[in-house]
Amino acid sequence: MAEAFPVILCGRTEQIGQGVIKDLEPEYEVIHFVLNASAGAKQIPLLLKDQQNDVPSDSSLGSKNYAKVPVAVLLGGGYEDDQIKEMMDATNAVEGAKKVPWLRPDLTKPTPPLGPEYGKALVRRIKETLRDILAREVDMEEARVVWY
Repeated sequence: MAEAFPVILCGRTEQIGQGVIKDLEPEYEVIHFVLNASAGAKQIPLLLKDQQNDVPSDSSLGSKNYAKVPVAVLLGGGYEDDQIKEMMDATNAVEGAKKVPWLRPDLTKPTPPLGPEYGKALVRRIKETLRDILAREVDMEEARVVWY
């Protein structure tokens, strides 16, 4: 079996995050879970610059396996435009931070109400989108929002 791709997951609740992490396996390994934009603006740049020893965390979720730099940042539906911009701007301001796609849910697509089925629906879309991006490889080195 191929090694899992490391990713960062940003979500508003650990309860949904826990289910999403489980459902992303075995293809993707969530190495770090971010609970809010201000924490993400501090933590994500460090993770993408490969400074794993200096990364604070406000969540116990995620493997904390920082041996590899993440290939993407996955955003849950609870993040607004300005919050995503805050995290991306902070990351882009750090010299040497790896450029990766930021996957954001298209909230115009139907999803179940918040709960376990909501997370499962988003995971299906995340996996499909990441598969497409990984197949094109060139898109993996762009810091841009990709809708799923």
